[in-house]
Amino acid sequence: MKNFYEVLRVRTNASQEQIKRAFISLVSQYHPDVYKGDKLYAERYTAIITEAYSVLKDPDKRLDYDLRHNINQKPSRSQLRREDNEIRKEKMEEKRMSRKNYEQQMSMRYFKNTERKKQKKKSLLFKLLTSKLFYCLLFVVGLECLIVLLVYSR
Repeated sequence: MKNFYEVLRVRTNASQEQIKRAFISLVSQYHPDVYKGDKLYAERYTAIITEAYSVLKDPDKRLDYDLRHNINQKPSRSQLRREDNEIRKEKMEEKRMSRKNYEQQMSMRYFKNTERKKQKKKSLLFKLLTSKLFYCLLFVVGLECLIVLLVYSR
């Protein structure tokens, strides 16, 4: 479980107003409609921010949370290492997801471009086959072939 104080990026002794300002700032930054990166990541992170705010805004829930998680105690070295490893893993996952998202966007662009080219080719062929001039030329060539056959067959 994440430390809600770290999620909201406030100190453990932060006031209610500081917590509220931090919540508004983070939600406006990571809201899925505003966030430029991965939308799924933005939705998940916004949900975590909202959960953290719902616990820390209520003094009773906050006190209960602090007691359950030993918030005001100094963390051990192993605990700090574990948290650092978790942060590194999250950053690596975020990079991987952003790279995957970029590759998906590029493949979609390529697919759209090839589809447009195919449609252009089809539309040119369709225009040619449906034009009256094409059929007139076809008729004239057919007549010339008939004339040549008749002349050389005698």
